[in-house]
Amino acid sequence: CGRRLGCAAMADTAPLKILQLKEGSNEVDILKDNLATVSKGLRDSGAHYVSIVAVMGAYRTGKSFLLDLLMRFMRKKCALMAAALKHKEARRRAEADLETAERMENEEKMTAAKAAIVAIDQEISEAAVMPEYPTWHFGDGDAPKQPPPAWMLEGDADRISEGSKKGDGQAGFAWRPGKDKCTQGIWLWSTPFVFTDKAGRKIAVLLMDTQGAWDDTMTKAQSATIFGLTALLSSKLIYNIQNRIEEVQLENMDYITTFAQTVCAELPGSGSPYGHLELLIRDWANYEDGFTEEQCLEQMEDHENDHLNPAKVPPDAVERVERLAISFKSINSFGLPHPGLKVTKPAYDGEIAQIDPDFSHLLNIFVDKFFGEDFPSPCAPLGMEITVNSFQQVVMNFAEAFRENAADMAIGLREAFVKVEMMTCREDLLRRFKDQLLRLAPDTSVVDPVYLKKEVAKLTASLKEEFEMKLRPWRLKDSEEFSATSEFAATISEQGNVRVMQNEQQVEGATMKIVASPVVGCGAYFLLVHQWIFMIAAAGGAYCHAKKWSTRNEVELYDVSVVQGMGEDVKKFSIQRWKDLQAMQVAVNRFNPNEAMDALTKASQQAGVMAAAAASSAGVNFQTQSNGAAASSNGVHKADIGQEPGAPYREEA
Repeated sequence: CGRRLGCAAMADTAPLKILQLKEGSNEVDILKDNLATVSKGLRDSGAHYVSIVAVMGAYRTGKSFLLDLLMRFMRKKCALMAAALKHKEARRRAEADLETAERMENEEKMTAAKAAIVAIDQEISEAAVMPEYPTWHFGDGDAPKQPPPAWMLEGDADRISEGSKKGDGQAGFAWRPGKDKCTQGIWLWSTPFVFTDKAGRKIAVLLMDTQGAWDDTMTKAQSATIFGLTALLSSKLIYNIQNRIEEVQLENMDYITTFAQTVCAELPGSGSPYGHLELLIRDWANYEDGFTEEQCLEQMEDHENDHLNPAKVPPDAVERVERLAISFKSINSFGLPHPGLKVTKPAYDGEIAQIDPDFSHLLNIFVDKFFGEDFPSPCAPLGMEITVNSFQQVVMNFAEAFRENAADMAIGLREAFVKVEMMTCREDLLRRFKDQLLRLAPDTSVVDPVYLKKEVAKLTASLKEEFEMKLRPWRLKDSEEFSATSEFAATISEQGNVRVMQNEQQVEGATMKIVASPVVGCGAYFLLVHQWIFMIAAAGGAYCHAKKWSTRNEVELYDVSVVQGMGEDVKKFSIQRWKDLQAMQVAVNRFNPNEAMDALTKASQQAGVMAAAAASSAGVNFQTQSNGAAASSNGVHKADIGQEPGAPYREEA
C-alpha cells in the first residue's frame, strides 16, 4: 500500500487519501491538500453534482479489488456514453446536411448525406450487437467456457493490474492477496467519471475505498467516524459481507448509521440520511449446480427477507430492521461466489484467466443491476444534494461534527445499542402520552378539572410503569435505571401538569364570568336596544383589527392579507368563546357560592393591585409634566427680566 499516493502533488490521476487515523487518540485527520485536489477535479469536470460509490466492510474481504473491477466498468460505460453522444451528434449533422441539400435540390449532396446517415446507423447497430453464448447455468463444468464480460477486459486484457503489487501503484486502488490488510483511512479516486442523468444534469462520480471495519488498529470512535462519513457521503454504498448476512453485521451498520445521524443532528437538512445500501455477500456458497440467473437472484431475495423483513426477523430485531429501512432510500442484496482458490494465494497478481467464470458472470449481472436506471444520482446526505462547489465544505463539516463527538462514540457497542433502544422507547412512550392526553383534553375543549387531574395521574403512572418494564431486560445499573426513570417521569408529569393548569385557569375564568354575567347581560341588552351604538362599536372594532393587520403586514387596508388576518382573528375569537361556553358549563355543574366569592375576592384584589400600579404610573407622569411646566414658566419669567434662560435668577433691587 506504500505505492499509493499520500500527497496530492505526486500524480494527476490516482487514489488520494482524504482521511487518516490519528495515532494515540479517538480522532481522525482530514488531509486538506488531497481533499482540495479532489474538489478541484470535480469543478474542472464540468459537472454540477457529485455522486460517490463507496465500498465498506470488514478487512480482507476484497473491497479494493472489487473497486478496481468497478473502475473498469465505469471506464467502459463512459466510453460507450461518449461513443453514443458522438454518433448522435454525427447523425444530427448528417440530417442537417440532408435538409440543406433537399432545399437546394442538390442530388449529389442528398445522396452523400443519406449514405452518411445509413453508415452511422449501421455503426450504432453493430456496437449494440451482443455476442451470443449458450444459456448460463451455475457450476456447469460441461458447458463451453464463457469469456469474461467486455468491460472486465478494458485496459489490460490479461490482468487486473490497476492496484496489484506488480502494477504502477497509481492506476487503481491498491490491493494484495493473502491475510495482510492493505487500505488505511478513506481514499477517493482523484478524477471523476462524468455521466448525465435522466434530467440532463451532469454528475461527477467518484469511487471511494475505506479501511476494513473494526480492525485492531482502530478504536470504536474511529470506526464510527470512518464508516459514518462513508455512509453519509455515498449515494451508493456497498457493504461487503463475508459468506452470509449475520446479525452482527446489521448491528454494526445500525450502530454506525444511528450515531452518524446523532452526530449530524444539528446540521441543516432533512429527509433520508443515506442513499442506496447494497449488501454484497462475498464467497456465497449456497448456489446449487445448474441454477439459472433467475434462481440465483430468487435465492438471494429469500436470504435478504430472512434478515431484513420485519415480518420474518425475531421480535428483538424488528426495530433495528425498521430503522435501517427508513435510514436508507433503498436496500438490496446480491451474492457473489468465491472467485477461485488461486485468487486468494499470495502469488496471485490479477490474472483474469484465473478468476472463476461463474464469479465473472454473476459480477456482470451485479454491475448491470447496481448501475441501473437510477444511476447516477447525486449524493444527498440528510436530503441535501452535494454540488461540486460545496463538496469540500460538506466533507469538512461532517468530519468536524464527528471529531467533536468522538468521546461519545467511544462507548462500547452494547452501551450504544442500549442508549439507542432507550431513546427510541422513551420517544415512543412520550408520543403515546401526548396522544392520549390530547384525547382526554383536546386543545379546543374544557373538561372537569377533578376528572382531568385524576386521569392524567393514572396515565402518568401507567406509562412510567411500562417504561420501567422495558428497562429491566437491559440490566442497567440501579443508578442508571433510577436516573432514566426519574427523567422520564418528570418529563411526562410536567407536560400533564401544564395541561391540567391550563384547564383549571379556563374554569376559574368561567366562574368569574358567571359572577359578572348580570353586568354583561345589561350591557348586551343596552347594545341591542341602541343598535346604532352597537353598529358603531362593531365598525370601530373591525377598523382596529384591519389597521392592526395592515400595519403588521405593511400593506393597504383593502389588501387580501388583511382580510385573511381578520379571518384568523374571528376564528380564534370563536374558538375561545366555545371554550368559554364549555368552561362555564363545567363551572355551573361544580358551582359553589363560597368558591365563587373566593374567586371574586381574588379578582378584586388583582384589579386593585393593577389600579394602584396604574395610578402610581400616572402620578409619576403627572409629576414629570408639572415639573416640566414649572421649568418652562420659570424660563419665560427669566427671559422677561433680561436674563438668559439658563442663568441663575436674581431679584431686582
